[in-house]
Amino acid sequence: MHNLSTPRLKPFLEYYFDGNKIYFFKNPGTAIEMDDPSGFISSVCKLMDGQLSLSELSQKLSTAYPYESQYLNGLLDVLNETYLLEDTSAHNSECLTEYDITRWERNIEFFGAYTKANENKYALQKKLQSIKVTLLGLGGAGSHLLYDLAALGVHHIQAIDFDMVELSNLNRQILYNETDISSLKTTIAKNRMEQFAPNATIQFINKRISCSEDIEQFIQNQDIVISVVDQPRETIIDWVNTACIKHKIPFICGAFDWKWALCYSVMPGETGCIECWKTNARKANLLFHDFAQKEGFVTATAPNVAIVPFIAILTGLILTDFLKFVTGISKPISFGKLWAFDFDTANMSVIESWEKNPQCPICQNT
Repeated sequence: MHNLSTPRLKPFLEYYFDGNKIYFFKNPGTAIEMDDPSGFISSVCKLMDGQLSLSELSQKLSTAYPYESQYLNGLLDVLNETYLLEDTSAHNSECLTEYDITRWERNIEFFGAYTKANENKYALQKKLQSIKVTLLGLGGAGSHLLYDLAALGVHHIQAIDFDMVELSNLNRQILYNETDISSLKTTIAKNRMEQFAPNATIQFINKRISCSEDIEQFIQNQDIVISVVDQPRETIIDWVNTACIKHKIPFICGAFDWKWALCYSVMPGETGCIECWKTNARKANLLFHDFAQKEGFVTATAPNVAIVPFIAILTGLILTDFLKFVTGISKPISFGKLWAFDFDTANMSVIESWEKNPQCPICQNT
């Protein structure tokens, strides 16, 4: 910890000292417990205000705790390894404007929970500003995702849709009002987002996707694709897969299946692609895949089952892994996996996973 300059406990951290032990409440219902019979640790915590330098802190402690002060560096190591410590001098905010720091203050503090003392929480917000995202679909999930991406501070977005606003959309598609019925979703979304995120560069494209080449023309310079397009059901995911694998662009998809919210992702070169997933399903004789290939299988004709709380859960799953991917604060769950939320039980689980197939005709060269 010799490179620490002005350490302090993270501002969100709560702790309790009972005279013999100190408890740091990092997670709900749990605490990190340390023996502190002399009150040395408690005194360290009170003195570390982000203003005192490490040498000044050490001097103050050596007077009051001449024996325990030799353990200061070891204590700081422990606090840092458990993500309880930050160094105010490491938080260089110059990568952001004053406006950015104010608007995304809560984001930045959230990122602070995932950084160690020598890491810059402001730089993680800057990553969000720099990432280039293509969003396929501005329906139920897409309308939420567009707002939420902008709220996160994503500044570079392509949003693609072809549809018009209908009355039946308004139970879940939050970008639109009744006065927007019969207007293009891209037109209405553009007007809304210019008000909500005036500093973002958002390109709205009115386009019906009918093949992988339609997707390719928009994604070649992008960093990630988020797809929540559900039609044509049988082929749209294959088109996304083919286009993204060809250009080595990761993609995250979301969908509904009655009471399930489903999220799955592909990282070219690391995970298997959608074709690999299908190959795995065939080998495993998964029930749906087995019947879906048979003559006489009838596909659904009813509208999608979608209510607004379910939409919010799905977009939360997608954006959770998106945020992990962009910032690196944690490992995405859905890469190469089908991650599901069960409405009845509120359980979240990985219900399928697949490996990269070395003979895959789509991704074998990635």
